[in-house]
Amino acid sequence: MHNILRRGRQICRTPILKVSLVLALTAPVFLILSADPSAVASPIINVTSGARTAPPPLEPQEYFLQSRAAKPVHIYQATCTLTRGDGLHAIVKTATRTFKDMKTLSVNYRLERWTGTAWVTFGGSSSTQTQTNLLRSNSDWEVTSGYYYRVTSVHTAHDGMTSDQSTHTSPSVLF
Repeated sequence: MHNILRRGRQICRTPILKVSLVLALTAPVFLILSADPSAVASPIINVTSGARTAPPPLEPQEYFLQSRAAKPVHIYQATCTLTRGDGLHAIVKTATRTFKDMKTLSVNYRLERWTGTAWVTFGGSSSTQTQTNLLRSNSDWEVTSGYYYRVTSVHTAHDGMTSDQSTHTSPSVLF
């Protein structure tokens, strides 16, 4: 046992190190275990969740903003969301906001389905408005159960001279 004498008191570090080591090694096990078996990702078809494919790889939510100007000058908020509707309906909502009215404001978006190896386009839509600083577009698609879906959207604002473009990808949702 390694003891260190400090100001007349003995401090024993060995038991503290052992306890710290045991806690450090067991903590990840507690974090990995899940009480809900359907939340566990599996490389095979997950019968509990009803998925027909393995889950798509976890990717950070994509966000990309392009501008022909030195820094983005038009778009300050661009969003796309995918939620479940009644039954097997996928509800897509997009919103594009700019600092001032634009000559044209548009959004192109597509609903994508995970095949187990790649994302393929399931459906798409677009919307354009002129002389506005807010564009909202919504769609409702009937989907097939057991697949993961996501939305990818491209938002564009043009004031007549410069353009901004923002691309977003929503998190995937199992239907």
